[in-house]
Amino acid sequence: MNPLRLCLVTLLLAASPALAQQANPAEISFWESVRDSRNPAEIRAYLQQFPNGVFAPLAKARLAALESKPAAASPVPVAPTSATTSNRMPQVGDTWTYRLSYPSGSGARHIGLPTQERSDVLGRDQPSSHVVKVTAVEGEKIVDQVSVDGAVPQETAHAAGGYLVTQGVSVFSPYLIVYGDAAPTSSLRQIAILDTPCNGQYGCRATGRYVGSERITIAGRQFQAMKLMIEENWWPARPSGHFNQVSQMNGGRRITVWYARELKRAVRISSRIIVGDIPPVESNWDLELVSYQVK
Repeated sequence: MNPLRLCLVTLLLAASPALAQQANPAEISFWESVRDSRNPAEIRAYLQQFPNGVFAPLAKARLAALESKPAAASPVPVAPTSATTSNRMPQVGDTWTYRLSYPSGSGARHIGLPTQERSDVLGRDQPSSHVVKVTAVEGEKIVDQVSVDGAVPQETAHAAGGYLVTQGVSVFSPYLIVYGDAAPTSSLRQIAILDTPCNGQYGCRATGRYVGSERITIAGRQFQAMKLMIEENWWPARPSGHFNQVSQMNGGRRITVWYARELKRAVRISSRIIVGDIPPVESNWDLELVSYQVK
């Protein structure tokens, strides 16, 4: 949130104790992401999520103004398969295609991976394609399949909360944005680590924080994205072997995640190793959405 908008929000909340009690970071972030929108559906999405919110009167006035005149032309291309934001959960058949790439020189950080996995990673000269497709939505559970470069799809079940899970690479809660208001203060208190090496050879822990709202361009269209940062650390669970190798197994990485509410999923994830030479999982990569089809 820029300083001017933060000042305006602060003045509004200070003007009424009753409003201040209702305010929360998630609502402020949501309102900031749609307040300048020319799309009535996005304003309605705020009102559906926060019908009695601090900014509800402003949202209703904004909605009335938008619906009383023709919508202005969009300054960026609008994809024909853009999501309906009022329908927050993904639907069966929703599909996202990502490009996975590796920064130059990251091969030196793969020496701790299993032999076959290390060979696969180091042998990649071109980015790989990750196609994600929803196969089931049961209440609050989302089941999807991920196919890497056309290989046999691997199925994963997702739920609310923060967690790290392997989908080609170890990613953070790809559907966090669709669960409730995705309030960072509540969503990131506990981060579960489901990656296999962290349940045996390594001990792992992770913490996260909300960074802010950022406008990004994805698949030829601009979105107001929610940005989170995750810090994961690891250490040998049962130290054995040469001292230098054991010390190299201590390390950590930083994962940055961008979510677009309209697309119902993480649209960009970047992972970078911070310290250590033998990580439990591949730790240097960029995953970015290149196309999508959502209902």
